[in-house]
Amino acid sequence: MRSVRRGPSPRAATRALAALLVVAGLAALGGCSRQPPKFIPRGADSTAAVAADSLGVLVGNTLDQWESQGGTAAAPATIRILLDDLRHHADEGLAERARTFLDSCGFSAEVAGTGMVTAVNFFARSDPTGSSWPYLIWRQKDALRHQALEGSGMRLLDLTTPGAGADTAAGGGEPLTVAAIFGRQGSRGQQPVAVVWRRAPTANAWSLAQTLGPDSLGGVGVADFVPQPDQGLGLEARTYRSTSGFDECPTCPHVFRTLRFAWQPPGGFAKVSDQAVASPYYSFVQFVAALTVGDDDMAGRFLADRSLLQSAKDFDWGHAKGSWRVAPGSAESAEEMTFFRGSREAYKVRFALRSGEWVITDIQPTQRRVE
Repeated sequence: MRSVRRGPSPRAATRALAALLVVAGLAALGGCSRQPPKFIPRGADSTAAVAADSLGVLVGNTLDQWESQGGTAAAPATIRILLDDLRHHADEGLAERARTFLDSCGFSAEVAGTGMVTAVNFFARSDPTGSSWPYLIWRQKDALRHQALEGSGMRLLDLTTPGAGADTAAGGGEPLTVAAIFGRQGSRGQQPVAVVWRRAPTANAWSLAQTLGPDSLGGVGVADFVPQPDQGLGLEARTYRSTSGFDECPTCPHVFRTLRFAWQPPGGFAKVSDQAVASPYYSFVQFVAALTVGDDDMAGRFLADRSLLQSAKDFDWGHAKGSWRVAPGSAESAEEMTFFRGSREAYKVRFALRSGEWVITDIQPTQRRVE
């Protein structure tokens, strides 16, 4: 349901191709006219249909506007051009047609959605990780409507209509709830954000109903909408936070958690589970944490042989002597990993999978190589 369109790079060729495609498309529909563009007051259908040759010029001028003035001025102009094209293709799905049109014109945008609701997130080709301008577009009765959304600077990842069955019944066939997943770029990586909007059956605008940010979804990682047996739509996040006592780079192994949310009407996701993802790195982190607080029973859960507990104590792992760090290039599921502690110590640790949990099978001090 998600598509990212960043457009071809040569600006002049893009404008020429856009003009040809737009003019040809409207001419085939009998919409090509030599009369000047018409304007109507702003409303549900605030963009008047323009002549095909004029539309080609508008596309080129708007592409130039993105480069010279940025999205604050160019995004509203782009959404007006897109809406005009969508009105000429009322028999096509909103998301599918928006992808086709924006891609052919060379606009940089992310598109997500199905059916009668879609979201479009515009951004400047010259600054794809900077500001963005998201819009919601939907069909209501015989009108095509749009609404600017909060979410500047985030990437649009997915959009769906939870509770669509009950919603469309209450809304006369039109969805009344929309949920989207955005990605917010942080210093350690992407942080997923889930947002839910609701609309009353007779309302012409959407209102914010729920926001699940990094605190709710677990930090850095990914999130997806997933089907749930007998429960309808669900939300699942696989994320991590920084681990106390460990120095973790963005590409290093992490302690991941899987958080699951179930859709609960009238309009929100509720957390139903939060589980750690089993991995050798997770078991090592838990083992060190147990040693630090003196919990031998907990530490023993992560050992294949209890004799290894004494080995770790002999190495004084229960006392802080600098941050732990996994050796560069280590995979999250590796059966052998090298860990550094402080500026001098290094240990080679081996693991094995037992009954769905990784346990430590051997601990040996090793030479610390030059990194």
